[in-house]
Amino acid sequence: MDPVSDAIDPSWWEDVLAAASLDDPYEPPELLSTHLERAAADPAVTGLHELVLQVLAMVSSAMLNAEDWLEPFTPAMQFGGKRTVVPADLDADQVALLARIAPLVERDDLRARVADVAWVYGDRSDIAMLDRAIDAYRAAPLTGDVWFSVGKDAWVRAFALAARRGPDGQARVQDMSDALKAQVLAGQVTDNFRTVGFAETLRQHGRVDAAGRAEVREALFALAAKASSVTPRLSRHLEREALAWLGGSDAAAANAATERVARTYVAEADSRIQTDPNAGALVEGHFLEKAIAVLRNIPRSYRLENGLDELIDDLRTRLRESRESSMEQMMRIQSDPVDLTDAVSYARSQVSGHADKFDALAAFATLAPPLDEATTRENAAKMLEGTISHIFGSSTFSSDFRKIASRPGSSGQADEDAVWAEMVRTVFFHSQLLGKGIIQPAQEVLTTEHRFSRQYMVSLCVESPTVPEGHETLWGDGLALGLGGNYGAAVSVLVPQLEQVVRVMLRRNDVHTLFVDEHGVESEKSLNALLDMTETEEIFGTGMVMEMKAMLVVQGGPNLRNDVAHGLLDDNSAWSYSALYMWWFCLRLVTWPVIEMMDRARTQAAESGEGSIATGGADTEPAAQTTADIEAGALAEGQHHEE
Repeated sequence: MDPVSDAIDPSWWEDVLAAASLDDPYEPPELLSTHLERAAADPAVTGLHELVLQVLAMVSSAMLNAEDWLEPFTPAMQFGGKRTVVPADLDADQVALLARIAPLVERDDLRARVADVAWVYGDRSDIAMLDRAIDAYRAAPLTGDVWFSVGKDAWVRAFALAARRGPDGQARVQDMSDALKAQVLAGQVTDNFRTVGFAETLRQHGRVDAAGRAEVREALFALAAKASSVTPRLSRHLEREALAWLGGSDAAAANAATERVARTYVAEADSRIQTDPNAGALVEGHFLEKAIAVLRNIPRSYRLENGLDELIDDLRTRLRESRESSMEQMMRIQSDPVDLTDAVSYARSQVSGHADKFDALAAFATLAPPLDEATTRENAAKMLEGTISHIFGSSTFSSDFRKIASRPGSSGQADEDAVWAEMVRTVFFHSQLLGKGIIQPAQEVLTTEHRFSRQYMVSLCVESPTVPEGHETLWGDGLALGLGGNYGAAVSVLVPQLEQVVRVMLRRNDVHTLFVDEHGVESEKSLNALLDMTETEEIFGTGMVMEMKAMLVVQGGPNLRNDVAHGLLDDNSAWSYSALYMWWFCLRLVTWPVIEMMDRARTQAAESGEGSIATGGADTEPAAQTTADIEAGALAEGQHHEE
């Protein structure tokens, strides 16, 4: 069929749109596409009639991304590597058909879309088509409902198209700019955020001379003052938009406006407490944090002159009190208890009945392998599937009411931050379950059936290639403290030493661990930086690195490294399952290579028919002497005490 040969009847789609019974003549075009697609699928619709409805459905289904000149139309939906249609999918005949349809479409929003697509993907020399798109877009009325649904995007797109139209386009830009400016100057508190939207669009896309900029700025400041006692949030947005119009032309005015922004946060905190003294405390803290952050950005000279440092101190005191109150109001959510009976029995059986104390210790140290990073990540992603938890932001507070972590919400699918946060939670719960159900009950049996002296543990560290030379006593002391149940003291010693182990292991593999500043001064990289290095994962494995990150340096986790380093480790944290787990983690790290040496030595001894490796001759490999050396150290300590 030659579509050119047939006349196009506007009633084909006008009847469809009328039957859709949309509440507003200015709706997002994508809301029209379903009705057009359904009409095109009617068996009674054929020929050119069907082609017209199909192409209108395709064009209207995409979403307008007015800020992106290169890709202005994006799919309405994307899933599983698939997407809905976009205008770029149209062939040349379909684009030509759109060009014929454009003058016949009555609805401004649909006509704008049809003309825009026909120009973008068709004949860009067609000035009439370009003008038709511009004028249809800017026909969107500057009313509240329309502006926030489709109006802003329509006007932004009109500005972008007009800017490329030449002199006639510049005239349209000026007309639109004057219209938006008039709306801003006439703005009222009852207009809510519409005035802010007009001013922002005008500032980013319009044309305003210096005198006009001053008018807009003063109008925004004046309206913000009116709104301050009615709706602090609106006042704050007006002040910030006025600041954007101010630029850097008046530092004093900028500082004063910034102070007013901070005070709107305080006013909103006050309002929430007055409205609901109990539940409001949870939200109050958020606004107080914002107020303090804004005030801190004001130059110190202005703060001193206007007494703002005293205000900051008062707000900090209030913030702490607010957090204490909110912590009291938080609801404890508990899951069903986990039956650890089988785990406890297994753990005790693994370490019980060993005649050799090293074998018992080895069994204890190998009760569980490191978590698998890939599996943990996969499970975390699955955990977030079908949930909306990642959409909402979250905050984590310490026991002393400090906000130690904050994660903003995300739209759409869970992002990497959400997945990582879930992985940290997984590692934490793993440490709690393993600590309570495996490590602690096994340790009770181990220390009941065998005595492990301080010197024994030091001797173990001497033999372990994990422990750097010159650090054996510190490591031995830390491990012995943990065996005695003093986990707080143990992690206080071992966690800083663990950082050095990571550093030394990297150096052994010819990896540089120094940071050099612009003056050539060298300093050691932090544990955070060391754990982020690819080489660290290659040496320790992704699972162990994940565990160290989650337990030691991530604010949303136990954060033991930073708490120990800064003296923030309190008694509760010191004797927690997290501290127990990290002590055992360190024991496993030290013991594993010794176990491997022992296994290799025993195999060699059996093959040579020498029997017990403790009695190996002088030509026995060093590994074969491990048990003897450890026992010798323990014996030396025992003799010392007997004296």
